[in-house]
This record gives sequence, structure tokens and C-alpha cells, in this order.
Amino acid sequence: MSADIRAMSEQLAADPSSLIFLPLAEQLLGRGDLAHASRVARKGAERHAHRADVHDLVARIALAQGDESTAERAWRQSLSIAPEFGAAHRGLGFLCYRQGRWSEAEAHLGTARSATPGDPALEAAWEALHVARAEAEAAPAAPAVAHTPGQIFDEALGDSGQVALLLDRDGLVVAGQYLTAEGEDLGALIGAHLSGVGDEATRAMRHFGLGAWTRIALETEAATVVMAPTDDGVTLVAAPREVPLGLVRRTLEQCATVARQWLGGAA
Repeated sequence: MSADIRAMSEQLAADPSSLIFLPLAEQLLGRGDLAHASRVARKGAERHAHRADVHDLVARIALAQGDESTAERAWRQSLSIAPEFGAAHRGLGFLCYRQGRWSEAEAHLGTARSATPGDPALEAAWEALHVARAEAEAAPAAPAVAHTPGQIFDEALGDSGQVALLLDRDGLVVAGQYLTAEGEDLGALIGAHLSGVGDEATRAMRHFGLGAWTRIALETEAATVVMAPTDDGVTLVAAPREVPLGLVRRTLEQCATVARQWLGGAA
């Protein structure tokens, strides 16, 4: 447990009504401690049920846990409190898009775009939504799209066994998917783990006077993961450990270029 988390936990224990639970749950979410983050956020929501941002936090944690129904209920609770709350419209827009609920996705993304005009991830999602909707309506017998929106990395990835994600500044998946061998999409979970990583890297580079960060590489027992900044978010590529790091880096460069072109074209 980090010193910050320990200090915030102690402060919350001393004053259960404190709003310190918000940054505490955010840090736990970023560390991937989803069960603990969920408990903290849910208890906070019980005490501060009138705050839209609290329900947004509950929704983002639930989505990282793969619980889309709870995430949707929490975001709708946010909107019952603050009908124009951009973060909730953003979350619901991406969620409805993933589920092929085109009209709802359009309504929520439209409101989110009004709240944060010029956001490249929202603009890209808005354009991709209309393309996906047109394709679905042109082939009504086809099944609804149930995967993560915007499969823009297929050509760059080929059959290399690598996967790619484009994440926005909050860790929400804008494009790509991270599928397990069983077909489970871990994109939302990975995004939650990496929410804020770009900001942390920027602060660290600024602190040491090293300029802007260009790439982060992580080698774990299961995979090699590399990331690069892309507008307000990050592009991520993951590969099995046996794939040479140089190849993974080259794939990241290709995917980051694709992501920037896609975002720039939508904007």
C-alpha cells in the first residue's frame, strides 16, 4: 500500500463523511485494486448520493470489473442528478456504442461533445458511430456489434498475435480490443489500470526536465506492453513475451500513427 493510499484511508476512517474517498477510490482504480476501489466508492455513494461525480466513479469501477449493467445504472443515476453531466454522457455513449445501441449512443455522445467541444476521442467516436450505424442499417440481418468500437488497428496488427487499444484520458476504450484466449474482452479493465498513466508520465518528465514522454515499455510474466501518447490519451500494444521487443515497438509506432490519423480525420 502506498503512503498516499494509507494516509487517505486513515483520513477516511477518522471521518467517514469526508470526500477523501473520491481520490482514494481513483488511486485504487488506477492500481487495479478494483474490489477495494468498489467498496470505497459504493460506501461513498451511500453517504453522498446527491453527487453526480460519485456515481460516475462507481460506474467506471464497475465497467473495469466487466459489470456493464451496474455501470449503466450508476451513470443513469448521475444523469438523474445532473442531466447535462458530461462524464456520464461520455461513459454511456461509449457503452451504448459498444453494444450497438446506435440511437442512445448518438444522443449521449452528442451531449458529451457539447460539454467538451473538440475532444478528439469524442469526435472520432462520433464519426465512427455513424459509419457503424450506416453499415448495420444497410445489413439489418447482421448481428449487432458487440465488440469494442472502431477496430482501426487490424491492418497494423495483422496475424502477429499482438493486440492494441486506444484509450482516452479517463481510461475509456475508444478503439481496439484486448481479447483473452476465451474471447473475453479485457479492454475496460486494462483502461482502468492505465487511467492517468499519461498524466503521471508527463509530470515525471517535467519534474526531471526531460521534455515530453514518447513511450513506456513494461515487461511482465504474461506479456510485453508498450504505450505512446496520443492526443489526450494513449495508444497501447501488448504482445506475448516471445515476441521481440523491437517488433512490439514497431507495431506501437504503426498503431499510434493510425490512431492519430483516425482522430485527426474525425476532428
